[in-house]
Amino acid sequence: MIKNYTWYNSQFFLENQPVLSATNRAFAYGDGLFETIHAFGTTPRNVELHYKRLINGIELLGMEVPQFLTMEFLEREITRLLNKNRVFGSARVRLTVFREEGGYYTPATSKVSIIMQAKPLKYNFYELNKRGLVIDFFTGLRKPINYLSSIKSCNALLYVMAGQHKVRMGVDDCLIINDQNRVSEAISSNLFYVVGDNIYTPSLNEGCVDGVMRKLVIITAKRLGLTIFDNASINPQELLHADEMFLTNAVKGIQWVVGCREKRFFNKKSIVLSREINRITFPDQFNDGFSG
Repeated sequence: MIKNYTWYNSQFFLENQPVLSATNRAFAYGDGLFETIHAFGTTPRNVELHYKRLINGIELLGMEVPQFLTMEFLEREITRLLNKNRVFGSARVRLTVFREEGGYYTPATSKVSIIMQAKPLKYNFYELNKRGLVIDFFTGLRKPINYLSSIKSCNALLYVMAGQHKVRMGVDDCLIINDQNRVSEAISSNLFYVVGDNIYTPSLNEGCVDGVMRKLVIITAKRLGLTIFDNASINPQELLHADEMFLTNAVKGIQWVVGCREKRFFNKKSIVLSREINRITFPDQFNDGFSG
């Protein structure tokens, strides 16, 4: 039986071995942030984009960036963890950074600790879903727009409530509405939609997470000569007139949407973008014959 390990401040602990105390600030106050990274063959993918977002988030939360926390260190330690757990295919790596213990609402320190976990994925690479997602709007709680909106905070209650709504409605995902009553993102993904030949995604000023896959889709679309607007302000009703819609995140890549309420969508642009993003992210695994 293969044992699973957790990486905590450069040391390995068995997955079921307690490593955090009840006074941990991520647990007690949500005082932390996380990154979720797709790895393949023990190599984390799109590391530079993840690293830049991580450092930006640490600084936004007023935490001290450790001197050892370089991009090279991050890549090396993820590889160590994947080798330790003998995960050699596709994997989901979650890295959580939290402020060290001390103080109540006012922290006693700005120093941080880091914990990493790795789990194998059932699918390889960025597998475009064969069955389109059916989604709905979550209107029970609005996402505030502020300078913390773009980071992946340890405070995820809004998304938990949206996840419960998803289950009640029997749909695959829900779209989050911001405090200006416009569409921000999905539960764990950024949103893109297509009208004619134009692709749109909500502006970061609309309160969405600054997604790594969001960035990659924008870069890739421009490289392919597609017209893309990354500064959209979207009224929920506008989406019901779109030709196509898809969701993106760093673990799954692109997931196309077939329906939102009574509206049904195509998936032409998502196929093209998914194929190209796989080629960019996994250059040694795919050639011109890759079908997406």
